[in-house]
Amino acid sequence: MESAGSQRLSGSSGYPPRRPSPAVYRRRRLVAAILALLVIAGLAVGAKFVADALAGNTPAAKAGSAPAAQETASAAPSKPAPAAKCDEKSVSVEAVTDAGTYGREQKPAFTLVVRNDGDAPCKVNVGTSQMEFQVTSASDRIFSSVDCQDGSEDLLKDIAPGAEEKASFTWDRIRSMPGCEAVEATPGPGTYTLTTKLGSRTSPPATFVLE
Repeated sequence: MESAGSQRLSGSSGYPPRRPSPAVYRRRRLVAAILALLVIAGLAVGAKFVADALAGNTPAAKAGSAPAAQETASAAPSKPAPAAKCDEKSVSVEAVTDAGTYGREQKPAFTLVVRNDGDAPCKVNVGTSQMEFQVTSASDRIFSSVDCQDGSEDLLKDIAPGAEEKASFTWDRIRSMPGCEAVEATPGPGTYTLTTKLGSRTSPPATFVLE
């Protein structure tokens, strides 16, 4: 019989089991760390996909927003409103005298006023070729500035809405005739009427008195 001290277990090599080497432990730790990183990366990718889907940043959402961007880019620019046109009827002429009554030695000063009462600028010929200062007494034609006018010219001006142009003329209290024919008679005391003209436009009459 074998002694108790020399008894061996059946199926055993008879030696105690060996512990893994430090290199094996290091490899196992490295594999475990890599697996953990892969799991964390997968969770991060999944979280980003969910966030993008909620924000509408997925490829499908971006593809769906493209037509709207193209539609905005292709929108035609708005056209400016057309400029207002001049209404010829809005241009008026006025006759103005610098006094209502003139003494024997005073020479009346007349003013032709052309005014734009419309909403758009108007180009008007305000040259001496278009204007006339005419003095009458009842039906008697006393004086016209065109009778003895020495030369004339055109002068086109843009008159803004609400603006006006003026031309002045001093009357020597004489009579005149078409063609500048000589007239010996002179206007006497009485009431006279001034009318100014600019092309086809005629002012309302302005009355004054000569003493």
